Amino acid sequence: MGSTAPSYLVVGAGVFGASTAYHLVKKYPHASISLVDRLLYPCPLAASWDWNKVVRADYGDIFYMEKALEAMQFWRTDPLYKPFYHESGYVKIDDTDLGRRMIENYKQLKSDISPELAEPEELKKRYNGFFVDTNFDGVKEVFVNTMSGWAEAKEALKATIDAAVSAGVKYIEGDITKLTFNKTGGCTGIRMADDAVLEADHVILSTGAGTAKLLADSVPEKPELQVNGRMVAAAVITGIVKLNAQDSVQYAGIPVSIHGMAGIQGTSPHQRVTRWIYDVKD
Repeated sequence: MGSTAPSYLVVGAGVFGASTAYHLVKKYPHASISLVDRLLYPCPLAASWDWNKVVRADYGDIFYMEKALEAMQFWRTDPLYKPFYHESGYVKIDDTDLGRRMIENYKQLKSDISPELAEPEELKKRYNGFFVDTNFDGVKEVFVNTMSGWAEAKEALKATIDAAVSAGVKYIEGDITKLTFNKTGGCTGIRMADDAVLEADHVILSTGAGTAKLLADSVPEKPELQVNGRMVAAAVITGIVKLNAQDSVQYAGIPVSIHGMAGIQGTSPHQRVTRWIYDVKD
């Protein structure tokens, strides 16, 4: 902490922690930057560890959409991210006017992306008949954006941390038990399970669903530092199907698809699955 160069301690090596460390070392190449997590990266316990994640700017909130469009430009062009991005397209099936609102947002942002609204019967003719058995009851039009897609999540995360480490970030593996504080109440670092203490000028928590417990364990006497209702941890159930060679060919060209209708029933997997994301490289 006595060094003239600033020091940073980034706790949590998921997508937020990895990105923070990477951009810090790019902006401050002479700073001391450490990235800490429980396991070697990419940590499989992180929410960002996955085979794939949807990459899209198709949202009703125009501010969120604007930021997503900026991010997608990096996915398309940056040498670090581009190898992991696949522009498969995106289909949203629901009975609201969200599709029209998203199209209007694209127009307001003067984006070169031009989604469309397709009638269900028209959509059934596309994508090798993938949507033929889909339940479109109550749906008059379907939002289709051919310029959205998905990313290879854990591979992109690993590449980001690799790049950060190559640029000078120190990766530290170990369990974190508590945050450490000085006499004036300032956070100075972290205490590890082996009682080692790591300190830095700046401590950045990117600890996701573990944030509430970490703060409660560290400073139970300080209610102003507790998470309370400021953050909410959530879970998503994911089903994964391994495709054979024949199915891989059939499904290779399908888009990311979200069926937002309630009460869908039927024997076809197309009718029951909420989100279909296929990685058919293998």
